[in-house]
Amino acid sequence: MKQTVRILGISSLSIGTLATLVCFFPYGIFIGLMLGFIGMITSTIYIFLDMKHEINTKKITPGLIGMFLSSVPVLIVLAITIIKKLS
Repeated sequence: MKQTVRILGISSLSIGTLATLVCFFPYGIFIGLMLGFIGMITSTIYIFLDMKHEINTKKITPGLIGMFLSSVPVLIVLAITIIKKLS
């Protein structure tokens, strides 16, 4: 189980980083949103298994960092929407 959680942690970090980096390319926001959705699912599974089996006791885990990185595309879309509404 510990190996599974470790693999999920690495994959959530890598998918979240990839989702964040893709967003800064032209028209990459759509791919970033899809990758962010997959990253959110992976991070949620990581956090669930980590809490259930109490494998990692640190406050900041790879699942939390991956979840933040996976939510960056949504935050960018939200910021663009707010900026368009204000101008």
